[in-house]
Amino acid sequence: MVCVINHYSWFAKLKQRSIHALLITFVVASILFLLPNAALDYDSGFTSSELEVKETVEENVTNTSYVNSDGIITDAFDMGYATIQRTRNLAGQVTEEVYLDAAGNPVEQYGDYYGISYEYNDDSVVIRYLDADKQPMMLGAGYSAIVRTLVNGKATDDFYYNLNTQPIQCAGGYYRLHREYDEQGLNSAITYLDENGQPVICTSGYAIKTYQRDLDGTIIGERYFDTEEKPVKSSLGQYGELYQRDAQGHISQITYLGADGNPAPVTADYTILKCTYHQNGTADTDMYCDADGNPVALSKGQYGVKHSGKVNLLLDRNGNIMLCVDNLLNGFPCMVVVFGCGVCLLMIVLPKSLSVVLTMVYVAFILYETLMFRESGDARTNFVLFSYAGKLLKEQSVRVGVINNIWLFIPLGTGLYRRFQKKWVLVIPFVMSVAIETTQYITGLGIAEFDDVFGNTMGGWIGVLVAWTWLSRKMSLKNRT
Repeated sequence: MVCVINHYSWFAKLKQRSIHALLITFVVASILFLLPNAALDYDSGFTSSELEVKETVEENVTNTSYVNSDGIITDAFDMGYATIQRTRNLAGQVTEEVYLDAAGNPVEQYGDYYGISYEYNDDSVVIRYLDADKQPMMLGAGYSAIVRTLVNGKATDDFYYNLNTQPIQCAGGYYRLHREYDEQGLNSAITYLDENGQPVICTSGYAIKTYQRDLDGTIIGERYFDTEEKPVKSSLGQYGELYQRDAQGHISQITYLGADGNPAPVTADYTILKCTYHQNGTADTDMYCDADGNPVALSKGQYGVKHSGKVNLLLDRNGNIMLCVDNLLNGFPCMVVVFGCGVCLLMIVLPKSLSVVLTMVYVAFILYETLMFRESGDARTNFVLFSYAGKLLKEQSVRVGVINNIWLFIPLGTGLYRRFQKKWVLVIPFVMSVAIETTQYITGLGIAEFDDVFGNTMGGWIGVLVAWTWLSRKMSLKNRT
C-alpha cells in the first residue's frame, strides 16, 4: 500500500513539474518572440540618388549595382538592395531577376520575395515570385503567380494563381483585375473582378479605382466606385483622395474626399493626413488634421503616430511621443508578459472574493482593448487561420500581435478557474472571443479574424492551466499536513 501511494505521489510530482516546465518555457518563449529585430538607423547609409550605378555583363546575366565613391558595391536603403541581377533570353527579354545585398546574398523585397521570373508568350507574360533558393513561393498577398495579358504591349488583365497553377482569390478579395488606359496611354482605372470576370467589391471597399494625374502624368488623386460605377466609400471611410508630394516624390499630404469630391472627414474624423519620411524613404510620422490643417485628436487622444521600425507610437499635438499604456506596451512589448504574470499572480493569491472582483475588472479591460476607443469603419475580415505564419519569424509586429492575443486572455482563464474550478470554464474564452470578433465585424471596430479567436482561446486555456496547477499544489500541500 505504501509503495502504491509513493508511486502515485512520484507520478503526481512528475506531472506537476512537467506542467511547471511547460509554463516557464512558454513565458521565456513569449519574451524571446517579443524582442525587437535588430535596430535600424533609418537616416544613415546611402540612398540610390547618392550612389553611382555600375553595370557588368557576363554572357546573358547583367548585374546592375550601386557603388560608392570608392567603387565598392553598397546597399541603397531606399531600394532595399545593392545589386539587381537580371538574366535575359536570346530576344533580350528579362527571364529572371533577383535582389542581392552588398555581400552578394539574396535579400527580400517588401518583406516577401527574393526574386521574380518571367515567361513570355505572344499575348501574355507569366510572372512568378521566388524565394531565396529561386523556387516559386506563395506571397503574403495570397498568390504565387500572375498571368498578365498584353494588348499593344500594355498590361490589361492580371489573373492570380497558386503554386499548383490553380486560379486563386488573392488577399484583396478578387481573382482578377482589369486596367484601362487614357489617350496618353496612362493607366486611368482598375476594376477588380471575381472568378466569373464580374466586378466585385474588394477588401478595400470598392470595385473600381480611377486615377487623377497632373500634366506630367504623376498620380495626384484617386476616386472609388462600386460595381455599378457609383461613388462608394472605402474601408477607411473616404470616397477618394488627393495627394501632395515632397521634393523626393513622396506623398506628404493626403486630403480625403466625400461623395461630392470635396474634402470630407473619414470615419476616424480627420480630413487631412500629413506624412514625413526617413532618408531612406520609409515612413516616419503621420499627423491627423481637419480640413483647415489643424491637428485632430483620435480615439485614444493621439494626434499622430510615429513609425518606429515595425511599431507605431502615439504622438501628441506637438508631434512628441505620448506617455500612455499603448506606447509602453508598443515600445516595450515584453511588458505584456510582465503585466500578464502579475495579474495572474494576484488572481491566485488574493482572497477568492477579491479575485472575483479583479476578474470582472479584467473582463472590462479586455473589452476596452478590443472594442472601445477604436476607429470604426466598414467590416473587415480575415478568415484564414494561421495567416501570419509565414511572417512570424520575420516581423516583430506580427509576433507582437500573436503573443498579445494569447496573453490578453491568460489572466481571464486564471481568474475564471480560480472562481468556478469546473471544466466548462474552458468554453468561456472561446465564446467571449467569438463574441468580440463578431462585434468587430458588425461595427467595423477592428478586423474580425480566426487567428484572434485561436490565440484568445489558447490564452484562456493556459490561464486555466495556471490556476489548476496552483490549486492542485495547494491541495497537495494541505493533504501532506
